[in-house]
Amino acid sequence: MPDKTAFKVVGQDTDVSAVKSYRRMVVGPWCNQPEEYQGYNGFVGWMSFTILSSGRWLMPFSSGYWHASFPQTDELLKDPKNLKFFQDMHKIGCPQIAAPRGGRAHLMHSDDQGRTWSKPTTLIDTELDDRHPSILELDDGTWVAYFFQYAMPGDSNVHACYMTSADQGRTWTPYQRVPGQSGGFCANVMTQLADGSLLWVIDGCADPQAPHTVVGVFRSEDRGKSFKMVSTVNPGHEICEPSILKLPDGRVMLIGRRKSDICYSSDGGFTWTEPVSIGVELYDPHLVLLPSGIIACFHGSYPDGGIRVILSNDLGKTWHGPKENIGYLVDPHVYGYCVAYALDDGTVFLAYIHSGGHIPSDARTEAIWTLKVSINAAADGIKILPAPGSPAEKGAVAGLTGLEILETNGGDPELGEMRPSGGKS
Repeated sequence: MPDKTAFKVVGQDTDVSAVKSYRRMVVGPWCNQPEEYQGYNGFVGWMSFTILSSGRWLMPFSSGYWHASFPQTDELLKDPKNLKFFQDMHKIGCPQIAAPRGGRAHLMHSDDQGRTWSKPTTLIDTELDDRHPSILELDDGTWVAYFFQYAMPGDSNVHACYMTSADQGRTWTPYQRVPGQSGGFCANVMTQLADGSLLWVIDGCADPQAPHTVVGVFRSEDRGKSFKMVSTVNPGHEICEPSILKLPDGRVMLIGRRKSDICYSSDGGFTWTEPVSIGVELYDPHLVLLPSGIIACFHGSYPDGGIRVILSNDLGKTWHGPKENIGYLVDPHVYGYCVAYALDDGTVFLAYIHSGGHIPSDARTEAIWTLKVSINAAADGIKILPAPGSPAEKGAVAGLTGLEILETNGGDPELGEMRPSGGKS
């Protein structure tokens, strides 16, 4: 039964303004800022999240001056190709700023389940824009850090990179780039399989058989020392920002932007079923498996932004929202890029950015928020819970213990259910 003091939100697009009291800023204006450096203009974001075997929470993220923080110097602008690239970037909001090394990647941790966070330290700072870092802890204690570098001009200089640590991040091996030209969002898209191998999916990879980039599937058989591309995922149109999830039956599930194409691998990523769209227009999807067996996919939403979530209680065969092809609304006041992690208590911990930082004023006031969400046992609704350390958790909002969003299908069992239109699962 819902809590009598819960704030119930009925309907797909009802304003859930109370969520502002449930979320918690962990990095932002006047809040736990990274050390200043030349080229830093307040942008923080592109975070990831993991919980170590020790119980420590880790949140890597990147910083810079804009949505993307390419290196900018007078010397670089002497190249006509670079000059033209920056002239185009300036037209869409990129500031002119001295940034000799572009953006950098940071790491912070919490030892009290997200109520307090350490001051961010620098994870890596190369001469390029080091973005979207993630860390995977392996079964032997090795850490694999992965991120991508954005140079210029444009996508031809995007590279996915990785490095390892044998001493819990105190020292790292020199970073390496994956074979070939590749890059893209990297948050929580590497996993260790039952045989000890690592599976990593990366967008922006070239396929000689496709007129567009595809998702490349990479494996490591030596615990992150090297990676090799073993397959690609190509639904017949552009796919990017993938998310993967290990399923209880041993398969790996993948979903990508923008058509919500889903496919499965039963052999550790060497082959995949035909990708099938479930009909949800989304970006930056993140798959999580709850102890109940429900799969939740948190994602950014078209056309107006914000974070939503779609739910499946049959390993991705069908998906549910409050309306057909629409997910439950989590936070409508933000850009939509998030990372989701299933906690042992059955709730989901979210971290997400406030804006895209596409204009200088947004970049200067960028923030990383956290929030918690619980999923109904019948996969027919969600409840937004106070983030650790939020005003609501501290009792600043009297009488509100949760923000409940329920399926409102008027008794029609089919409404709110999204089914693949074909293909294998």
